[in-house]
Amino acid sequence: MELGYAAGLGLSAVFAGVVGAMLGLGGGVIIVPLYTLGFGLPVHVAVGTSLVAVVANASTATTVYLKTRLTNVRLALILGGVTAAGALLGGFIGTSLSGAWLGGTFGALLLGVGLIMLLRPDRTPRPGPALAGAEAGGEGDLDGSYYDPAAGTSVAYRPVGARRGLTFSFLAGTMAGTLGIGGGVIQVPVMNLLLGLPMKAATATSSHIISLTAAAGAVVYAARGFVDPVITAVTIIGVIVGSRTGAWLAQVLPGAVIKKVFAVVLFYMALRMLAQAFGFPLF
Repeated sequence: MELGYAAGLGLSAVFAGVVGAMLGLGGGVIIVPLYTLGFGLPVHVAVGTSLVAVVANASTATTVYLKTRLTNVRLALILGGVTAAGALLGGFIGTSLSGAWLGGTFGALLLGVGLIMLLRPDRTPRPGPALAGAEAGGEGDLDGSYYDPAAGTSVAYRPVGARRGLTFSFLAGTMAGTLGIGGGVIQVPVMNLLLGLPMKAATATSSHIISLTAAAGAVVYAARGFVDPVITAVTIIGVIVGSRTGAWLAQVLPGAVIKKVFAVVLFYMALRMLAQAFGFPLF
């Protein structure tokens, strides 16, 4: 591998680490489009590399989030089991699809989720005292709270309908294993819009789930020869460097800003992937 090519991969991985950790995506949503569009890697190799790097990225970000109590560990453990099962299934699906189908599916998914996140308003966290009593649909043992330095106040919340999130978590895992995205692209909107977690708690909890489950899909891609050890090593180093910065940004930036960045990144990458899948030049 040429030095310039390796340096380009490394810088791209740093960028993916920053964005992935800040948004709770694991970085795969950035790595796959960048590696296929910018560096000409086959999509299956990009996905396999991404899945391995996602484990490193999410694990690094999770260590930061756990210290600040942004992660809802109990919810992550509940959703993580079904997500891992879906990732294992997704690994077999992804390695069986053609590159065009894989890229087109990736782009369509990103476009849909990006539009949802951009258009739907964020749920406002309820104040702490309101969590003391029983609420219809609430699950008190999953209550969470954290200090938000951007707002200068403590935030308390109660997830609603966590059982409904199990189905979507299985879907997130399947898409993660198929497309190498870590699953955060679905997990974050589900926890924010469906379960009612504040955006910061959703991104942190998503990172924890990803760190537990992304390895399932990576095993399948590695077993089928789609993980290049040199490219993967460069990528892992890059995402670890970037993920610490991304986790810090997630703490200090307002939740509304994080949500808008999330939507814009997904929308842009969706257009790039769809253009490539259908053979249209773009940017």
